[in-house]
Amino acid sequence: MSSVLFKRSKLDEKLGKYPQALRWAARASKAVEGMGGEEAARQVARLSAWYATVLQDQGRTEDAMRWATRAIDEAKAVDDPEALGAAYWVMAWGNGVLGKVGAKSYLQFSLEAYGRSGNILRQAQLLTNLGVIHQWEGGWDEALDCYERGRAQSVKLGNTFDAAVSRMNVAEILSDRGELDQAQELLLDTLLVWRASRYRYLLGGCRWLLGRVSLRAGRIDEALARLEEARALFVGVKREEEVLDVDARIAECRTFAGDPDDALATVTGALVRARASKSGTKAISLLERVRGHALLRKGDLAGARAALEASIASARDRQDLQETTLALHSLREIRQRLGEPMPADLLAEYEALVAQLKIRVLPPLPVLAS
Repeated sequence: MSSVLFKRSKLDEKLGKYPQALRWAARASKAVEGMGGEEAARQVARLSAWYATVLQDQGRTEDAMRWATRAIDEAKAVDDPEALGAAYWVMAWGNGVLGKVGAKSYLQFSLEAYGRSGNILRQAQLLTNLGVIHQWEGGWDEALDCYERGRAQSVKLGNTFDAAVSRMNVAEILSDRGELDQAQELLLDTLLVWRASRYRYLLGGCRWLLGRVSLRAGRIDEALARLEEARALFVGVKREEEVLDVDARIAECRTFAGDPDDALATVTGALVRARASKSGTKAISLLERVRGHALLRKGDLAGARAALEASIASARDRQDLQETTLALHSLREIRQRLGEPMPADLLAEYEALVAQLKIRVLPPLPVLAS
């Protein structure tokens, strides 16, 4: 009975029905709790780890980490490396999302646990996850290497799904470096996988990245269409963190299209939501940067500078090197327009980050209103 409930939970998670997935997981756990014995205890540990995974999928990071801690204790009590690997993975993911140190260590613990359990599929997936940690920390070349190794292992195992995840992650870095044609080609290939699998969250993620490519390339109408599709998918699976990011980029499109007032209204509302949400703080630096661009488009250079300084502070607080770089780039441009040279320490930080991340082309800023 519990195995059927567990499978139902996994199906609903794939469809982005996270509350339903959590309910099925809770029912499965309750079905085995009263059975007693070592096998039942192993199942409880695995279900706790799965419950933590779904909570993290839902963006409830702090709740997810509490459940993952519980799963670690349960898994250690029965020496179940499979449950331990899953729980450590959630801890790695959660620490990464919150910008805390420890993500890489937890990921290594997860790899070691899955090595003990002999789960080669999860080991291949974790190579991709390790790439995500490197990407967050600004080691983009290391991230690309992990993504490629994870993709190669997934292909060997016949796992086209995880191979596509790796390719999508590669495309994100290429896009952020300004290699837009290559990024779009990879994303359009993976789009076919997400359509066929009906995995709504990853379909939304692919549309979101395609929208970012279009925005960077200056194809504003195309960007808006792709971003609106991504937003609808993220709203459908209740991923507020991603919705906030998409709203910021939609506002950026409005700014470039010559409607900074609409952009400011969108960003202002999104900032209120982000500050009220435990999972939305990651978007604040992006939203402040876009607010600065909208103010620049309106000719409010002083307001734009203040917004960009807030963006830099937020990005630094989260150790988000990508957003720090982009906000410094925008601030440098605005200070030039104000006739104010960039302070030497900020200029040195900016140039060092561009070199570290190997960004070939930085995004343009909107022009001043005529």
